[in-house]
Amino acid sequence: MRKLSRLVPAAVLGLSLFAASNGEAGIKGALTPLKPVPSRGQLAWHDMEMYAFVHFTINTFTGKEWGYGDEKPELFNPSDFDAEDLVKTLADAGFKGVVLTCKHHDGFCLWPTRTTKHSVASSPWKQGKGDVVKDVSRACRKYGLRFGVYLSPWDRNASSYGSPEYIRMYREQLKELSTGYGPLFLAWFDGANGGDGYYGGSREKRSIDRSTYYQWKTTWGELKKRQPNVVIFSDVGPDARWVGNESGYAGYPCWATYTPVPLQAGTEPAPGTVRYQLGTEGTVDGKYWIPAEVDVSIRPGWFWHEHENARVRTPENLLKLYFDSVGRGANLNLNVPPDRRGRIHEEDKKSLAGFRALLNELYSRNFAAGARAGSSSSWKGHGAEQVLDRKRATYWAAAPGDKNPSLVLKLPEPAAFDVIRLAEPIQLGQRVRRFRVDVRENGQFVKWLEGSSIGARVLLKGRPVTTDEVRVVVEESRDIPALCEVSLWKYPVILNAPSVNYDRDGRVTLASADGVVTRYTTDGTEPGPQSAVYREPFLLPAGGTVKAVGEYRGKTSAVTTQVIPVPTRDWKVMAGERGAAAPELAIDGNPSTLWHTHAAGGEIAPPQALEIDMGRPVNVSAVIYTPRRDSARGTIDQYAVYLSPDGKNWGTPAAEGEFSNIRANPVPQRIDLKAPVKARYLRFVGKRVVEGSHVVVAELGVLEK
Repeated sequence: MRKLSRLVPAAVLGLSLFAASNGEAGIKGALTPLKPVPSRGQLAWHDMEMYAFVHFTINTFTGKEWGYGDEKPELFNPSDFDAEDLVKTLADAGFKGVVLTCKHHDGFCLWPTRTTKHSVASSPWKQGKGDVVKDVSRACRKYGLRFGVYLSPWDRNASSYGSPEYIRMYREQLKELSTGYGPLFLAWFDGANGGDGYYGGSREKRSIDRSTYYQWKTTWGELKKRQPNVVIFSDVGPDARWVGNESGYAGYPCWATYTPVPLQAGTEPAPGTVRYQLGTEGTVDGKYWIPAEVDVSIRPGWFWHEHENARVRTPENLLKLYFDSVGRGANLNLNVPPDRRGRIHEEDKKSLAGFRALLNELYSRNFAAGARAGSSSSWKGHGAEQVLDRKRATYWAAAPGDKNPSLVLKLPEPAAFDVIRLAEPIQLGQRVRRFRVDVRENGQFVKWLEGSSIGARVLLKGRPVTTDEVRVVVEESRDIPALCEVSLWKYPVILNAPSVNYDRDGRVTLASADGVVTRYTTDGTEPGPQSAVYREPFLLPAGGTVKAVGEYRGKTSAVTTQVIPVPTRDWKVMAGERGAAAPELAIDGNPSTLWHTHAAGGEIAPPQALEIDMGRPVNVSAVIYTPRRDSARGTIDQYAVYLSPDGKNWGTPAAEGEFSNIRANPVPQRIDLKAPVKARYLRFVGKRVVEGSHVVVAELGVLEK
């Protein structure tokens, strides 16, 4: 078996890991740290728990997720940008920091950089005198939030991209950001590197060696010299890692230790060239302290799109994200993109306020407060009572010879709760490997919950219990186990928004919990007391928009909004590859059945087209492509849409382009036409895929205006 050190060369991960190897040994009475342990910057990062991503740039004004690089700077002109309102909204929601997309893949810079004219200095906003980075960083200081930056390594505008000259330019941009805007808590780097782009007018595809081109050891080393406590995020850390998905969850267990593994043996793991799926759970007893960050958007996309205003995550969903990320020891980086005014949209604000209210309710009472704590043993003054103050510096540690270490809280009175929060003193390393929680019922302890990783924190929700005694049993640990927090909470009472489902016949079904009255509208208006009460499924023969709300004992749920595409019941496939799967699977109303071109004899390569008779003339305003969710293989990222009145004369594409970021965020992709087109026939062409050499379509649909 090869040594793990060979899988993670010092050229990439040596940077700052010396800090992650130094603990707090030498403090009188303290346990000896078990390496790896977090650095000072990482400890401060762990304490934040939540911060916000702010995706705001030229894409906000073009409707794209990834710009091509040829966008005119004149497009950037927010009508009412207010950095203080933006930051205050995020602070009020409970976030401890802001990470700004200072430059996305299109290359447009939100500060007046000296490195390119493709920046706010060339825009009409503030007559070219504006600086979004300065405004947001100042607002963060005013409202007590920490400030971080995202600087895309890939630049589809720069003519020098792919050459050493671009690396010099990129490092200069990073220098400007790290010296001109105060302390940075986070520098965020992703793995989207190389591909089609404008590149100064060349309009070509450029490829780079992701493991060597950016010379990350030098690039990050220069950053660390200027910002010693900055946490550097990427697929491989070196300080925080990508969790491996953009769906809003960490795995469980989720270990703070991690050993990145390159895609190809013998190469260096680097952003974009690592087995990123391993980041979901991390590496038990991994070589480095590289905890997980969960990055997810409050909307389906990462940039603001008007048609997503009704698809903002509900407060209840945000609380679920919190438990699935912060509650598993990771940090949550929630994207909240400003609109074309430069403001957080009202729907997003409403959801964030509701989320904060739920957090306040969750943490309104710690049922462990005032408890008497005891343990099977303790070590050198680190008694069980030290878990009650919820401070990392004070902790309970079992005695070295304790074979069955446990800790018991005797509550002041019987209490009803369903959530426990545990934490380890991570400055001493991650020690606990397996534990269970017992509660006393009918005079004896019974198992209530069990788990594995704890680390910075874990929040576990169990069945509601009423008891006056709780026991935490450490069943497996690395060396002496230690805990710095045991607290008990009650999950907020939540009235979930109704679910809205539809089939290929256009039949719509609403579902709520028993006893909940569900009201709905189909005309785009908000449901209220006078709206129709749902009693049975109903038909929308031309599709439409359904909004539904639940009512129960004076409480009202969040509103669910679902755009219903044109029913596909009468659609017929006129042409499409049948060598691997029936094309009808793309219009059967079931996204788990796939039309694909991966035949038994081999892959049938793109481009591949589906031609469909929609059964009647439809005033098409948008086309929806639903990708597979189980894999990226065959997922289309370049497309063309044709519409025809007779199925013979197709003309030029009604729309063509790319599905940006579809590999990491495989949600249904909406293709809005510049203007509605009356047509009976649809041709959808998958021109290129992100992985493999075949095409996959889970579902195709259209919206009618």
